Amino acid sequence: LFMGKRNKVTTRDIAEYTGVSQSTVSMILSKKPHVSFSRETIDKVKEAAKELGYQKPQKGVRKKDSALAKSIIVICPLLSNSYYTMIIHSIIERAQEYGYTVFTVSTLRNVSREELYLHLLSGFELAGVISLYPPTKISEANALSKQVPVVSIGDKPDACSFDSVELDSKKPGYLIAEHLISLGHTRITYVSTPIRAKEIGRIHRLQGLKSCFHDHGLDPSNIEVKSPKLAVYGRYSSDNSEYENGYALTTEALKANTPSTAFVGNNDMTAFGIMAAIADYGYHIPSDYSVCGFDNVPLSAMPQISLTTIEHASIYKGREAVDIIYKKNAQKDKTSKHYIMRMEYEPELIIRKSTGKCKLS
Repeated sequence: LFMGKRNKVTTRDIAEYTGVSQSTVSMILSKKPHVSFSRETIDKVKEAAKELGYQKPQKGVRKKDSALAKSIIVICPLLSNSYYTMIIHSIIERAQEYGYTVFTVSTLRNVSREELYLHLLSGFELAGVISLYPPTKISEANALSKQVPVVSIGDKPDACSFDSVELDSKKPGYLIAEHLISLGHTRITYVSTPIRAKEIGRIHRLQGLKSCFHDHGLDPSNIEVKSPKLAVYGRYSSDNSEYENGYALTTEALKANTPSTAFVGNNDMTAFGIMAAIADYGYHIPSDYSVCGFDNVPLSAMPQISLTTIEHASIYKGREAVDIIYKKNAQKDKTSKHYIMRMEYEPELIIRKSTGKCKLS
């Protein structure tokens, strides 16, 4: 009739067809309360709507915004730890090869902020979403994964139904403990950021340490665990929270004359704080205390630091996450079968100068 290229009938079309104003048409068709029109006008509008094939927009169904259709959104906890920035850089480099752009959002490990982002992203058509830590809001992340490819990097939560490039942190914990035991260390202190049920990686690393002690006939209670209450941790600057926490908890242990001869940080940033506290107390690494971290961030290899740590293919994991997204998008049109991909890289112990023979052995 007068539809031209458009294939959906609008209230404007009905207004033009009937000679009634568009606002009147809208109010009649949406059955607005407290407004009255003559029976003749109501019938005329309804008949025209039926004749032209007007379909009322469904409530709650939004048209997806396609402005980010070639974009990957990276959800990151914090940017002060270069483990995450290493992964982000590798994601950006690989994404360029596929013609994707990358946007990063940081949650600072805040659950309501994570929920907000997951909700916001569901309103967009995206190439994919990569979470650099296990999402807390599993059901929201699962729902999003039904719309766009979602990949998590790190220890995978049991209830998730999205793709993952995994790290089983029990393995790195075991490797670290094995190395320290071989040097004669039988008492160690595990220094961590807050240990809560949702922080799977931190718990798994501790489980790996304990499991190795048990396998070597050592009492797992010889592993002293130091982690802060949330309120205390929240007072640290987000730019330096892990380092400050490592420093404060190690100072506490040294003041209390800890029987431990080695300290293990839940990551390298924590380990740097541990090393600084030991040095400030006038002790030497590794002759007085050995120190280990996890992640092998670039600073760990500096000769002044030379931290024994775990390499778990951070750069490769970033690339792999983008590859998974690309594969999923390429196969979207060819198959409706939903499948979940899992990738895991084996961790590797990088021995440097921060670990040495136990002075008591």
